[in-house]
Amino acid sequence: MHMDRHHGRLWLALAVLAVVAGCSGGPVLEPSRASADAPLQKSLSLVNDIPVPAGATLDIDRSIILGTPDNWTGRVLLRTGLTPTQAFSLYQREMPEFGWEPIMSVQAEISAMAYTRGERAATVQIEGRSLAGAMIAVTVAPRQQAGAPAAAPRQSVVVTPR
Repeated sequence: MHMDRHHGRLWLALAVLAVVAGCSGGPVLEPSRASADAPLQKSLSLVNDIPVPAGATLDIDRSIILGTPDNWTGRVLLRTGLTPTQAFSLYQREMPEFGWEPIMSVQAEISAMAYTRGERAATVQIEGRSLAGAMIAVTVAPRQQAGAPAAAPRQSVVVTPR
C-alpha cells in the first residue's frame, strides 16, 4: 500500500509538470494580416510592420523589441505550426505587403531572407522544429549607410615558420 501511494504521488507530480511545461511556450500571438495560407489580422501590439502567422507563439526569453510598433529594432522569435515551406512562402509573399523590399532569399534546411524598408533592414530566418512546425526569427535594425565600414578594417598577419 505504501508503494502504491508513492507511485500515485509520482504520477500526479509528473502530470502537473507536464501541464506546466505545456503552458510555458509563450503567449499565443494574434496574426497580423490575411493571407492565402492562413488568416492573419493586425494585433501584435509590440510590432505591426511584419507578418505574424495565425497561432504563432512568441518566445519571450529569446526576443527583444526596442522602439515603437512601426519603427522597432530587435529580434522577434516565433514558434508556428506552419511547415518551414509554408512559413517561407508566407514571408516571401507578405513582407512586400508590409512595405519591405526583398534583397535576397535562400530556401534550405535553414532558410534566410533579407529585406529593406526605408532606413531599416530585416532578416527572416526559418528553421524546422524537431516535432512539428517552424521557428521564425525576424531581426530588424537600422540600415547601414552606403560607404560606411561595417567593422574596423582587419590587419593581415603573416606567420613565418622558424
